Amino acid sequence: MYVSTYERITALIVEQLEKGAPPWRRPWGGQFQWPRNLSTLKQYRGVNVFLLSAQGFASPFWLTYRQAQQLGGHVRKGEHGAPVVFWKEWETEDRDTGAAAKIPVLRHYTVFHVSQIDGVDHLVPPGEVFDKPHTPIERCQQVVHDMPRRPTIRHDFDRAFYRPSDDMVGMPKIGAFDTAEGYHATLFHELGHATGHKDRLNRASIVEAVHFGSESYGKEELVAEMTAAFLCGHTGIDPATLDNSAAYVAGWLKAIRKDARLVVTAASAAQRAADFILGQSFGQPASP
Repeated sequence: MYVSTYERITALIVEQLEKGAPPWRRPWGGQFQWPRNLSTLKQYRGVNVFLLSAQGFASPFWLTYRQAQQLGGHVRKGEHGAPVVFWKEWETEDRDTGAAAKIPVLRHYTVFHVSQIDGVDHLVPPGEVFDKPHTPIERCQQVVHDMPRRPTIRHDFDRAFYRPSDDMVGMPKIGAFDTAEGYHATLFHELGHATGHKDRLNRASIVEAVHFGSESYGKEELVAEMTAAFLCGHTGIDPATLDNSAAYVAGWLKAIRKDARLVVTAASAAQRAADFILGQSFGQPASP
């Protein structure tokens, strides 16, 4: 039976959720290293970050089977790789006009961690650490300060929220949180919502009227959740401070099982949101 790339990735995410371990909740902390390809040194993006980080390896480097051979190494017999997705354009023609058209199609390939490959150890760069002169919290504050076209942020509320009508993030004061990490992770979540404003990324789940509990609401919450996870990894704080209750996990499971495309599209939207907040250009997941 044919299984689409979306279905393959969804099955892996569901497996993690059923264990009570959302892959975007890996305790990255200050030692997190973005997964990257050893041959090209490019960082993986979007859902690939979660798929590879959830494998639990300390080193961030991966290779395809062919890349391992090209570098003089070989994947050990019996090792199982991890899937990574990428977009490939399929050339077709418009049914109405006959003009040439390109349709993006999701594809996947398999990568192996460097610990599964013999003969490439000498090519692995030394481990990265946060050597910037600022603490993780200072880096968090800098991210917020430098966000392009930042929404208004007010701190006189008893809950955290984003209100599109006046483009405002409402937050409790930092002292209301158990930790400074918890405050910034929550603020990152709300700023993730704010990127959907019509004057930023114009995301339908923010611009259009969305009802609590609807499919659009659930997707938008997942986008904001993943955006916060990307930013926590960038700044070196622990994303486990975000809500990880059984109710949230059950809600994600229900939504993801209903829509096989949800995880991939939400992660892609979250990558764009994080890129926007960090003032970086948009891009697709790294290819092999």
